Amino acid sequence: MSRAPGVASLVLASASPRRRRLLEQLGLRFDVDPADVDETALPNETAVAHVERLAREKAAAVAAA
Repeated sequence: MSRAPGVASLVLASASPRRRRLLEQLGLRFDVDPADVDETALPNETAVAHVERLAREKAAAVAAA
């Protein structure tokens, strides 16, 4: 996936078909680049902390690629 320098774009860093459909229903243009991130919850991790951590890790993985 190549992006023009300085041009913001939306990247779905998930292989979730449901998330893809939601973005399509909103009429958004986006690229799909699933991140290879272990989604196992950490011990004593709350649900909120879990999804926030996964979002950060997926974003970092895709940005580094």
